[in-house]
Amino acid sequence: MKNIFLLLFACLAITIQAQKSTEFVEVTYELRMDMDAETVIQSIPQQYRAQVADQIRQELADGIKINYILKTNGQESTYEMVEKISNAQSPVGMITQQMMSQDKGVFYKDLKEGTFLKPYDIMGSKYLVKDKLPEYTWEITRENEEIAGFTTRKAMGQYNDTISARAWFAPKITIKDGPDRTWGLPGLILKAEFNTNGVDISVTALSVAVKNEEIKITKPAGGKQLSQEAFEKEMLEIQKKIQEMMGGGVDTE
Repeated sequence: MKNIFLLLFACLAITIQAQKSTEFVEVTYELRMDMDAETVIQSIPQQYRAQVADQIRQELADGIKINYILKTNGQESTYEMVEKISNAQSPVGMITQQMMSQDKGVFYKDLKEGTFLKPYDIMGSKYLVKDKLPEYTWEITRENEEIAGFTTRKAMGQYNDTISARAWFAPKITIKDGPDRTWGLPGLILKAEFNTNGVDISVTALSVAVKNEEIKITKPAGGKQLSQEAFEKEMLEIQKKIQEMMGGGVDTE
């Protein structure tokens, strides 16, 4: 009888271990941004507005779209912009070019520690931002939506008491990860929506590949290490110097 119990215990342990086996997932997302063209134009120094106003209006009318790839094993992940543009795609607009130039480099998450790393190369100077991931307060709703072949549940979230988010996660993919800084739901986030500073942002999965073979996660390194707040302060100082060189900065008239 004792041997039978030992055998049952061993079988149970193997089953539990199999259920906890690591999933490796690769997701392609499309980021879309909507913003008011006239507000964007007014933020440009007056001497340049006439040259770029029509281009900006057309680009925003067409819609800003950038693809990203998330690679995750449930413990750590990378999220990186897809830079390659095929000949079949339309030329990249001015705003999209600016966004892509500023968002080069992988965004790395350590889900166990709740931290992230993000490298930047600004005017020849390298930075490595290291900080805590946002602590979302999520409320799961009863709403469902099919995304990239998976049934997802909608959740409402908030962090810093100021920024609200909507997310759709796939319970069948038991990884508490998602695009960019989103995470913390009981399933992989396949869609997220935000509104910040008058800009509507949505990130939606186009394809999901669950793999058996290991996905190698490379942790970024090198550069001047700063917190997010310290990095933003340094960037403001650089922006101020550039505006002074351009002759007084932004003209709001």
